[in-house]
Amino acid sequence: MIGLDEVARPRGARFLTGGGRYVADIEAAGALHVVFVRSPHPHAEIVAIDVAAALAMPGVQLVMTGADFFPHSETPPIIWDVPGQRRSGRKALAHDRVRHVGDPVAVVVADTLAAAERGAKLVRVDYRLLPVVASPRDAMAPDAPRLYDWPDNIVVEGHWSAGDIDAAFAAAAHVISGIYVSPRLAPLSLEGRAVLAAFDSACDGVTVHCSSQAPHQVREAIALCLRWPEHVIRVIVPDVGGAFGLKSCAYGEEVVLAFLARRLRTTLRWIERRDEAFIGSIHGRGEEVSLDLALDADGRMSGLRATLIQDKGSDPYATSAGAAWAGAMLMSSVYTIPSIWIDAKVVVSNRTPTGAYRGYGVPEVNFALERSLDKAARRLGLSPAEIRLRNYVAPEAMPYVAPQGLVLDSGRYALLTEMTLARFGWDAEAKAAADARVAGRQVGIGFAAYAEPTNMGPSKLCGMVGINAGGFDIATVRMEPSGHVTLFTGQTPMGQGIEVSLARIAADTLAIPTDDVIVIHGDTQACSYTGYGSGGSRGTGIGGSTVMIAAQRLASKLIAIAAHRLARDAADLILVQGGVQARDDPTHRIPVAEIARAAYLAHDLPDGVDPGLEERAVFDPPSLAITNGMVAVRIEIDRTTGIVEVQRVVFGHDCGRQISPLLVDSQVIGGIAQGIGAALYEELPYGTDGQPLVTRMRDYDMPQAGDFPDVELVHLETPSPFFPNGAKGVGESGTIPMPAAIANAIRDALGARGERMACLDSLPIRAEHLIDPAIFAALENPIHQENCS
Repeated sequence: MIGLDEVARPRGARFLTGGGRYVADIEAAGALHVVFVRSPHPHAEIVAIDVAAALAMPGVQLVMTGADFFPHSETPPIIWDVPGQRRSGRKALAHDRVRHVGDPVAVVVADTLAAAERGAKLVRVDYRLLPVVASPRDAMAPDAPRLYDWPDNIVVEGHWSAGDIDAAFAAAAHVISGIYVSPRLAPLSLEGRAVLAAFDSACDGVTVHCSSQAPHQVREAIALCLRWPEHVIRVIVPDVGGAFGLKSCAYGEEVVLAFLARRLRTTLRWIERRDEAFIGSIHGRGEEVSLDLALDADGRMSGLRATLIQDKGSDPYATSAGAAWAGAMLMSSVYTIPSIWIDAKVVVSNRTPTGAYRGYGVPEVNFALERSLDKAARRLGLSPAEIRLRNYVAPEAMPYVAPQGLVLDSGRYALLTEMTLARFGWDAEAKAAADARVAGRQVGIGFAAYAEPTNMGPSKLCGMVGINAGGFDIATVRMEPSGHVTLFTGQTPMGQGIEVSLARIAADTLAIPTDDVIVIHGDTQACSYTGYGSGGSRGTGIGGSTVMIAAQRLASKLIAIAAHRLARDAADLILVQGGVQARDDPTHRIPVAEIARAAYLAHDLPDGVDPGLEERAVFDPPSLAITNGMVAVRIEIDRTTGIVEVQRVVFGHDCGRQISPLLVDSQVIGGIAQGIGAALYEELPYGTDGQPLVTRMRDYDMPQAGDFPDVELVHLETPSPFFPNGAKGVGESGTIPMPAAIANAIRDALGARGERMACLDSLPIRAEHLIDPAIFAALENPIHQENCS
C-alpha cells in the first residue's frame, strides 16, 4: 500500500506549501487582458453592436464582435457524435442570435484588466428579444419557439429495447412508477477556466496555456475552428485546480484567444471570474427520468421502462448526447432485468449548455432506479438489501451483457453488500432508528447500490463515433543513462494524483524507487495524443495499463542487455530492486544504472538491440470496466427546521486492483461529498423567463465541512479481465449512489408521512419540505410551508 509520505513527497509537497503553478500564476510580460461581453438575455436577435465608446477607452487595443470573427472560424467539434444528432452550427462568438444568458457576443482586449472591464461595459448591443424556451419540457411543446432552423428542439432521440416489455408488465405482480428529477449543478472547480495564449514566432503559431482535462482535444478544436494545421499550435496544461468533467471539452474562449494572439502577434490572458463561470461554463446534470419497474411476487425485476429527458441548454457542443446515452446504457446497473424499453430525448433550451460532470449521466438514472427499488422493497415487505440481492447479476455470469448492450466485466455484488452491511451493522442500526422514531426523533437509514462505467472511451460505449471517438492511450517510458525514468503520458492530472499512480506502475514494473520516476504530462508537443483526454475515470485503468505495457517492454530490453553482459541466458535472469540478477545466484548481478549507461554508450550491446532505452506503447481497451459498490447511511431530520444531518456513511467499493489505495480512498470520499451536495443542497434554477436565479457563490447552496460525517470505507478487489493491470476507475464512485441512499434514509425517517411525498424524488431535497407539519399547527400565525406531496 502506498503511504502518505510517498504521495506527499515530493509530488504533493509543493501543493501543501503553496507551490502549485496554475495558468493565473504564469508570468507573461506585456500580456494583454481579455474580457468577454456576454448577453444579459436568454434569447434575442443581435440587431447591432456599437464598439466606438469602448475603443475610445484608454488602454483598449481591440474590440472584436461575433460578426468580425465569423468569417475566420468554423463550428467547434463535438466530443460524442451520436448518429443522427443535429448540429447547431454556432461558433465561438454569437453573431446573429444569443441563446442563453452569458452567451459571448464580443471580446475586448486591453493593456490592463481594469481597462478591458471598463471597455466591455461600454460595448452597446442592440437586442430584439425573442420568445424563450425556459425548460426542457417547454422545449418539447409542439408550439415551442425554435432555437435553430430545425423542425423542433430535439437534438437527437435514442431507443433501446430487449425482451418482451409488454408481457413483462402484463404479468407483473407489482409495478413501481415515478418521475425523478436531477437538476442542473455547478461543477465548481477550485480553479476556474483560464487561458494564456502567446504568439510563437518560431512557427508562426501559438502556445496556449489553459486549464483543461484534454490538451490534445483543445489543440484539435483550435485547429479545426480556425482552419490551422495542428503543428503551429502547442497546448500546455499546467496544474489544474479541479475539473470534474467541466474542463473535458474545448471552449470558445480558447479558440478566440488563440486567434487573437496569432493575429496581434502578442500574448493574451483571460481568467474566468466566478460569476462568469455560473453562466459561461457548462453545467452538470439537468435530467428528468420517468421510470416504471415490473416485479414478480418475490421482488425480482422482470421489466424496466424508462424515458430520459436531458436538457442540453442552448448548444449540444459540450459532450453532445453522451450523458444521456451513458445513462441509458447504465439504466439496469448491477441487476438482471430481462426486458427493457428505454427512450432518451436530448433537447435544447435557452439555458447555459450542459456537459460532463462527475458521474456523467449515471447519478441521474441511479437515483431513479434505487429510489424505485426502495419503494418496491417497502411494498413487498423486504429489506432494502434483500430485494437487491435477489436481482444482482451473479459473479459466474460475468462478463454479463445487459439487455441494452453494456458489458459488466466483473464484480461480486452480493459479497460486497454483505461486507458493507456487516460494517454498518444494518439490523442494529434499523432497530436504533425505529426506537428513536418511537421517542419522537426522525432518524432513518438508507441503502443504495450502483455501477460506474470507467476506463471510458466513446467508441466502447453504445457505438458512439466522432472527433474523439478513440478510447486509446499512448505512453512513452524512457530510462535515462543514470537509471532514472522519464514517463510521458497523455493523461492530465486534475488534482486527483494520477501522476502518482502512473509513476508507481512504472516503478513497480521496472523495480526502481517511485521517486526515481518523473511524469511529464499536459503538453501536446512532448506527450503523445490520447483518444479521450482525462475523464471517465480512465487514468489508471487505461493510462496505467499503457504505461505498464511500455515499462514491460523496457524491462525486457534491460534483461536482454544484462544477459549479454553477464553471459547468461535472459530466461535465467530477473529484474529486482535496483538491477538484474540471476534467479539461482543473487550475487550474479548488474545494477540498473550500469545497464542504462551501456545502452547509451552502445559499445557492447547484444545483436538486434538498438542503443538507448525508450519504449512506446499504445493500448486500446476492448471494453469498459464497471466499478461497483453500495452505500449505507444514517440521517436525522430536525423536526423544527427540516435540516437533514448525515450522521454515518459506510461505503462499499470495488474498483478492481488498487494501485494507490490512499488515492482511491480520497477519490471516493471526495465524490461522497459531492453526492451529499447533490442530494441536499445544490441546484442551478432558472425562472420562467429564462433568467438564471443563481449567479454568485453566496447564492449557491453547498455543503460545508460541518455537514460531512466521517466515512467508513469497505473495499473489495475484483480485477477487470479487460485491462492488463486489472484496475477499474474510481473518480465517479462516491457521487453516484449518495442521493438515492440519502433520499431512502429520509423516507425511512419520515415513516408514514413520507409515503406520498413526491419531493423525495426531486433533488435537492430541501429542508423546508421536511419540517414537521405539527410545528406549524402549533403556531398562532403559521408561516407558509410548501406542500411537496
